[in-house]
Amino acid sequence: MIFGIAEGGQPKLLLVYEADSRGFSARHVTSQTMAKFGRDGKSTWVAGGGSCVIVSTARLPSDMYETALGLDRKWAAKPEYPDTILSQAEIKLMTSHRAFFEARPLPVA
Repeated sequence: MIFGIAEGGQPKLLLVYEADSRGFSARHVTSQTMAKFGRDGKSTWVAGGGSCVIVSTARLPSDMYETALGLDRKWAAKPEYPDTILSQAEIKLMTSHRAFFEARPLPVA
């Protein structure tokens, strides 16, 4: 999991799912929008244009990490109501991950 900010200022919790020598691919956990990142930490969204810049790659605490993986799986399955209702752990993750990552930014080059 990594954290980025989209060009419009929206925070993005992203799951990295593929990497090679040129960069890596990640998807936004709740929208499942995919992005390709260069080694500079800047991306382009695969569909719809736009961009995102990585702010932090800090490792989430294990409980938050497991919740984030579960949330990614949940949204990938395209659930119908009432399966879209967030659990208490998911609500906690979505309301606290930004502060967690912003307190642990990438080093300034």
